[in-house]
Amino acid sequence: MVQIISGAGNMQLQDNELWEALEAKLVDEGLLKYFTLHEMAVILNNFANCGRGSDELIEQLEKTFIKHRKALDGNDEILRLCKQGFGMLNKGSDILKRVLADPNTTLPRLE
Repeated sequence: MVQIISGAGNMQLQDNELWEALEAKLVDEGLLKYFTLHEMAVILNNFANCGRGSDELIEQLEKTFIKHRKALDGNDEILRLCKQGFGMLNKGSDILKRVLADPNTTLPRLE
């Protein structure tokens, strides 16, 4: 699935049916949780490259990257892809921006 998304993203394919079907698999059917952080960053970047990605998909990716921020430390490629993808979409919370700038940052506790 990542290869399909990468191929479509690299070609900047503008096929609504394809992107909607891919997103339905990732979000509605819950397949996103089975990908590695690197694969999620590739997915984000390729959706962004085509100006695609619903708020729900982007929010799920953002929450995953924040939750697993410690694993991002030292993974320059994942950080680069995340910064690029969220930047192209002009999305991402202040917390995400802090995490991408420094994965070891301490986040405020939610009450």
